[in-house]
Amino acid sequence: MFKNELNTSDKDFDSDLSNFIDNRGTFEREVVTKVAEIISEVERKGDRALISLTKELDRHQIEDFFISDNEIDACVKNVEKEVLSALEFACKNIIDYHSSCRDSLHLELSESQIHRKFRPIKSVLMYVPGGKASYPSSVLMAAGPAIACNINDLYLTTPCIGGDLNNLTIAAAKIAGIRKIAKLGGAQAIAAFALGTESIPEVDKIVGPGNSYVTEAKRQLFGRVGIDGIAGPSEILVLADETSCPETVAWDLMAQAEHDEEASSILLCSSEKVIQEIKAIIDSQIDRLERSEIIRSALKENGLIIKIDSLDQSLRLINILAPEHLHIAFANNNKIDTSQVVAGIILEGPDSAVSLSDYVLGPSHILPTNSSSRFSSPLSVEDFMVSSSHVSLKYETNPDLYIKYVENTSIIARAEGLTAHAISVEKRKKV
Repeated sequence: MFKNELNTSDKDFDSDLSNFIDNRGTFEREVVTKVAEIISEVERKGDRALISLTKELDRHQIEDFFISDNEIDACVKNVEKEVLSALEFACKNIIDYHSSCRDSLHLELSESQIHRKFRPIKSVLMYVPGGKASYPSSVLMAAGPAIACNINDLYLTTPCIGGDLNNLTIAAAKIAGIRKIAKLGGAQAIAAFALGTESIPEVDKIVGPGNSYVTEAKRQLFGRVGIDGIAGPSEILVLADETSCPETVAWDLMAQAEHDEEASSILLCSSEKVIQEIKAIIDSQIDRLERSEIIRSALKENGLIIKIDSLDQSLRLINILAPEHLHIAFANNNKIDTSQVVAGIILEGPDSAVSLSDYVLGPSHILPTNSSSRFSSPLSVEDFMVSSSHVSLKYETNPDLYIKYVENTSIIARAEGLTAHAISVEKRKKV
C-alpha cells in the first residue's frame, strides 16, 4: 500500500530516505514551458488571451470576468444552513486568531528617531482551486490574516470548470466579506492579476494554493508580484509510539492522502505492532471512502513508513523531512522537544487532529511544503504587511551621538573609496 517502508536499522536507510525526499517537488519541464507561454500570451493580448485560454482549458465561454452580486447571492442560497453556520464559526475563529497575532506584534509607532513603520499591502489576490474538490476552507484560511490586516482591495479568483460556479467557494467568500470574485483559473489567472489586463487589476501580492501550473506561474512571476511561497502537494508526518491509537493514526494518514494523488502521508513509528495495526486498518477501511482511489494512489506513489528503534531518533528525521504538518500522536510529556522541531504546524497530543487545524482552529492551513518549513512560515498577518525603516534625526536631540554617526560614516565611506558619501555627511557636521 505504501510506496516505501524503511527501517533506520537498514544499512541503506539514509540513501533511501534521501531518494524519497529528492523525488518530491520537482517541476516538469513541459509545465515550465507551457506556463511561460501562457504568461506571455496574457501579457501580449490581455483580455483576449483570458477569453481564449478559459475556453480551451476550463471549457467555457467567459463573458464577464467577475461574478455579479446576484450570482453570489444565488450560490449562497444553494448551500445548506448547517454548512453556512460551520463556515461562519470557522471564519470567526480564523479572524480572531490572526487579529490576536497582529496585536501581539506591537506595531505602534516608536518615539525613537530610528524605527520601523508598518502598513498593510494595498491589494491582494487569493487563488482558490477548483475542479476535483471544493475548498471553501482555503478561502477562509487565505482571507483571515488579510482581513486582520485591513487589506482594502481583496480579490478572489477560482476556476469555473464548464462555466459552473462552486457554491461552497462563493459562499465562503461572502462570509469572509469578499465580493470581488473572478471566474478565472490556472496560470492565466495568476498572470492576469500579476500583470493586469484591460479588465483585471494588477495586485501587489498573490496567495493561496493551486496545481502545478498555478505554482509554476507564481514562481515565474515572483518579483513582478509578491507571493506567499512555492507550494507543493500537501504532506503529513505522524510520529507514533506504542501508546498511539492505530485507528486515529490510520485515519489521519488517509485524510491527508485524500487531498490528491500527489499528497504525501508519512508514518514515523517506534512500534512494529502499531505499524502493522495501522496498515491493517487502512486496508480494511479504504474502500468505503468516496475518494478511495485517490487515497490508494497517493499512498502507493508518495506514502512512507519509517520504523525507528526509539523516539530518540525522531527529531533528526523530522527535521530532515521538515514536514508541512507534524502530528505527535501520543501524550508528549517532553519526550520530543518541540522547540527544536522544524515543521509548518506542530500538532501535539492525540486530540490535536490535523483535520481540526484544516478547518476551525484559527492558524492558516496554507503552510510551507517540500521541506520549505526550514526557511518559511505559515501564511500569517506578516504576509500582508510591509515595513519601512524610518529615520528622523535631529542633531539637537543627542549632539554627541550625531557626531559619532558622522565621523564613523566618513571613515567607512572613505575606506570604501566612496568620498562623496563621506563629504555628504561631513557637510552636516556642526561646529
